[in-house]
Amino acid sequence: MTKTRKNTLGWIALGLLGAVAGGACGDGGSTKTPETPPPAVDPLAHCQFETPPERPSKPANTPTDVRAGYGAAVLPLPIGAPVGGYASRAIGLGGAKPVDDRPRRFGKSLVPTVGVHDAPRAEALALEAGGERVVILRVDAPLLNENTLFELESRVAPDGSMRGRIIMTASHSHAAWAGYQPSFVLMPGVDRPKLALAERAVAGMAEAVKQALDGLAPAKIGVTVEKDFDPNDEVNRDRRGDNNDVLGPDGNDAGKGKDPTLWVLRVDKADGSPLAALVDFPIHGTIGGGDNPLVSTDAPGAVARALSVELGYPVLHLQGAAGDVSPAGHDGRSACPDSLRCLDIPRLETLGARATELIKPVIDGVQTGDKAALEIVTRSFYIGREGVVKRPDGTELRYAAYDPNVEEYVPDGVFLDENGKVKSPVDEFNTYAGAGLCGEQSGAGALAGLPGALSMPVYGSCLEIKKGGSLIFGIFDVSSDVPLPLCDTVRTTAAALRISGTPTGDYLVVTAPGEAVAPWAAYLRGLSPAGADRTLLIGYADDHVGYILTGEDWLAGGYEPSINIWGPLEGEMILAGVLDAAKLAWTPEIEDPEVGSSRFAAWKYPDEAPITALETTDHGMTAAVSPSLFWPDTATAEVGAAEVPRSVGAARFAWYGGDPAVDLPEVFIEREAALGMYQPLADAKGRPATSYDGAIVTTYSPDPVNAEAPERHVYTATWQPVPPDLFSAQKPMLPFSLPLGKYRFRVKGKALAASGETTYELTSAPFEVVAAPLAATSTAIRGDASIDLVASLGAAPGLRALRVGPSDSGVPLLGPWSVTVTFGDNQTKIVEVTPDGEGKASVALTAQEALDAVTVEVRDVAGNGGMMTVN
Repeated sequence: MTKTRKNTLGWIALGLLGAVAGGACGDGGSTKTPETPPPAVDPLAHCQFETPPERPSKPANTPTDVRAGYGAAVLPLPIGAPVGGYASRAIGLGGAKPVDDRPRRFGKSLVPTVGVHDAPRAEALALEAGGERVVILRVDAPLLNENTLFELESRVAPDGSMRGRIIMTASHSHAAWAGYQPSFVLMPGVDRPKLALAERAVAGMAEAVKQALDGLAPAKIGVTVEKDFDPNDEVNRDRRGDNNDVLGPDGNDAGKGKDPTLWVLRVDKADGSPLAALVDFPIHGTIGGGDNPLVSTDAPGAVARALSVELGYPVLHLQGAAGDVSPAGHDGRSACPDSLRCLDIPRLETLGARATELIKPVIDGVQTGDKAALEIVTRSFYIGREGVVKRPDGTELRYAAYDPNVEEYVPDGVFLDENGKVKSPVDEFNTYAGAGLCGEQSGAGALAGLPGALSMPVYGSCLEIKKGGSLIFGIFDVSSDVPLPLCDTVRTTAAALRISGTPTGDYLVVTAPGEAVAPWAAYLRGLSPAGADRTLLIGYADDHVGYILTGEDWLAGGYEPSINIWGPLEGEMILAGVLDAAKLAWTPEIEDPEVGSSRFAAWKYPDEAPITALETTDHGMTAAVSPSLFWPDTATAEVGAAEVPRSVGAARFAWYGGDPAVDLPEVFIEREAALGMYQPLADAKGRPATSYDGAIVTTYSPDPVNAEAPERHVYTATWQPVPPDLFSAQKPMLPFSLPLGKYRFRVKGKALAASGETTYELTSAPFEVVAAPLAATSTAIRGDASIDLVASLGAAPGLRALRVGPSDSGVPLLGPWSVTVTFGDNQTKIVEVTPDGEGKASVALTAQEALDAVTVEVRDVAGNGGMMTVN
């Protein structure tokens, strides 16, 4: 499992090599490794931390009328900007696979994206009760940092009234927009941070938050917790085997499996109709691999989309302790032409369907009430070498004093005491600035290892920050000439939210600023002032420090310890900070939440160059097709086909649009309702089929493809003719039952003309969707008193789920079938047959009928199928 884990989550396996010089500011240039001498007195003297404003405490609040609002916005980032999640995408680190040689116009070193499967969004739920106000913001992003949170607070409320009142959490899709996260530590996973992208991302987040706040209206709220979600691993599964036998500091054995906790917060309008729901459970967004060039919300987005469609109102998925949890489900693609065209969209769809079956009853069962009280505490706190971990049994864990005589330094190499607990002081982590890439084999850190620890397991792969930054900072063209330790790495941010007076009691929501794993989450819940059953965790929230583990779990080694920079004690330093916030929030009084905390607010983007849009004159025109265009499903494609087979075909359209700096076109499918009159294709709930929601895949190519300032901007749309309704195992024929007839694409986009920003709209030529024919692999074999049939629709584009399992090859013709047997005398016999799941069935005949049979026509209930010669 370790190898699989590294392949799927390798976005920071080299990511903390970036930490070896991380946290720098400036405009790029020098790539020398900083040689700051060890601090003699104050290791943070070079940092300027912001003192929080004083806020008077308030008396205890009591439940009052609840108000709530929901808001959403598509994140306005351009196609071509990078997506985060895998260091393998970083050109210069090895293994990167760009689709073509288009310039990295909107990023630095990660390969540019070429299209969108579904559009990343920001969604906000605003709550007001007991005289307090809070917003929970969910963002489709690989990770988010506290500096983005601080900027968002200011953007939403320049007067400071929303400071500490926004919980911001990332979906952790490994195919969501990156390039704007204000972190140098994690550059190999999210690219060099670009201010122009950050401004766009924060603007989208702020729009969602403002919508939610402006929409505050009387509401009802309720919470429920499921402690044994998905015991059969149909939706998510444990992926960290290194800690199976590791006990938490409190003796918990959560490491032997995944965190099985699911919790739901549902908000209803005053009339009882649902407004929105939050669903929190752990699942990594890693179905899209490192070579995938399409933007996608991945598994978390697929689950949220399926629940939202089924329930008819927004369902926001929040991450739990997902650091050691992968998505489950069944592969839907088995015939990818190459790794660039292999985003497993069918698996996303079937995973969302199964998750909906399990989670919908939980959401439906929430009891809501119109009274509640809230209190939120958001604190930024120290993590680093000088931190001291105090465990409930009185044990104190700390690092040994830094020894600057690194050439002669020899640690004792004893990690655990006689009770199997972390031995203190920890002397193997002899660095004043931190280290990354720990956890793997001994000797791997020879380039810039920890003093005296090169031959030790866990520590032997560590790369010490002050020694090895020139390579990574050279790749990302960022200056590393800054003092150490890095100021933004010695602070992190967490929040706690008390929700009191719901029909099922009081709850405490706490956040984890990174990728919490199951043993850490169990330990946190056990220490929570609200009790384990009343403590609700949101991961990937407010900041990102990497993986968050207990000390013993970190020392177990493996992949996860490679992604933090303050060693085995960092996770429990974070736990202490979270608990400090939790204890304040859980008391009846409303205290000044930031007393004793501080923020590092001086972080600056290295690249302040704006994104300049190019003018166009041909936007809104049908494009000439060239071999350089990227199609998401196959290496060759027919554009403008007059007929497209239902379910297993692909309709395609290409047009000239605006510069992606301004254009993220939305594509719709329309069906001819009457002669020459077209209407949007919509699902059973009236939602139109759109490229923003995954029904149609859009791609972009500059023309010329390698031009820094392209003359034309070519967009394509690919649609697999399947109803827009999402897959449901209870409706197996649904993907094969799109009404036949004429269809067309409709595109709405933006462009920059000489007169300024404008919109454009165009439609494709109509095309006919026809019944899916039988594939050449279908057979009718004569028996003594029967005909044995294999009816297959064959290959399909792999852009929609046609069944649970492979949806791009060997697609069977589903039953029941109407089978018409034609004999030599032109007489026919019609029988009904139910095939197996692979499209195999036998038609019983008399011996003479079997001998006389000439052809067999096989049709499903929607009319798909065709004729076969009996052999």
